[in-house]
Amino acid sequence: MNAVPQFNPTSENPPTAKRWPLRRWKAREIRMVCYLVLLTVIAIWKFAPRPWHASVKVETAHHIIYSTATRQQTDDTAHALELLYNGYSNRIGALPQFRRNHPKLKLKLFKDRTEFRWVNPNLGWAEAFYREPYCRAYFAAGENNPYHWMLHESTHQLNHEVAGLKLEKWLEEGLATYFSTSRLGSNALMVGRIDPDAYPVWWLELIATEPDLNENIRNGSVIPLRTIILNKGGPSMNGHFNLYYVHWWTLTHFVFETSQHRGKALELVQGGGVWKHLKKQSGRWTKSSPNGMRTSDDCDRNSAQTQ
Repeated sequence: MNAVPQFNPTSENPPTAKRWPLRRWKAREIRMVCYLVLLTVIAIWKFAPRPWHASVKVETAHHIIYSTATRQQTDDTAHALELLYNGYSNRIGALPQFRRNHPKLKLKLFKDRTEFRWVNPNLGWAEAFYREPYCRAYFAAGENNPYHWMLHESTHQLNHEVAGLKLEKWLEEGLATYFSTSRLGSNALMVGRIDPDAYPVWWLELIATEPDLNENIRNGSVIPLRTIILNKGGPSMNGHFNLYYVHWWTLTHFVFETSQHRGKALELVQGGGVWKHLKKQSGRWTKSSPNGMRTSDDCDRNSAQTQ
């Protein structure tokens, strides 16, 4: 049996604990630590969402809205959202995976743009956004249509949480703009009837600045159809995001509102809007619209010529 030696406090030579020598930090190391702390504080201030507490809560048949806007503004937004829900269901509800029974959709409505951007910093050019489970937008009291930002994001929410769609970029944003640019009546969203006071309609001047399609492709005011569908090979999104949104919107509006393609619009949505499926379904697209993308073959050929 091994005995464990015991320390005798009366011993003349008590054991001493091993001590590590203290290391003095160099001035350069101290500066680096200070820089790191400062960068961390700046990153938190710039990127981290700030606290926000709703003062109004409104529930409808399909939505829960948390808001710092006035009660009337929140009620009006809730009404617009229900009209969007009905209009969206009428157009997209025939898809087999469409969920008629689902949890209520959640939204955060900010009283104005200043509050929205303070609470959600570093948004760049975004005026609203959807990040499950919330849509986030502000009440645009100074605009003729104060709801269109929220309707845009709510369409993204419907695509994801209700219709279960997995869409290419052009069709995801195209559907959001197709519904959010539709006119709001008192009791219905008039889907497909364009509201000039909704984004991106007011940027139509950016597209097809010349009468000739080839010239428009050369000057960059028309992005070839293949580039739009595949979402690669085009101009910088950061520098031309309004032009992209106009393309996505007009192309989707064309698909849903022209007689030769309206009947296959749901099939296109179900397929996700991929290029291969689109060409197989639609064949040669004949188009007369603001963006001048007349046919898929024309745009393929012009894209090759300008590369």
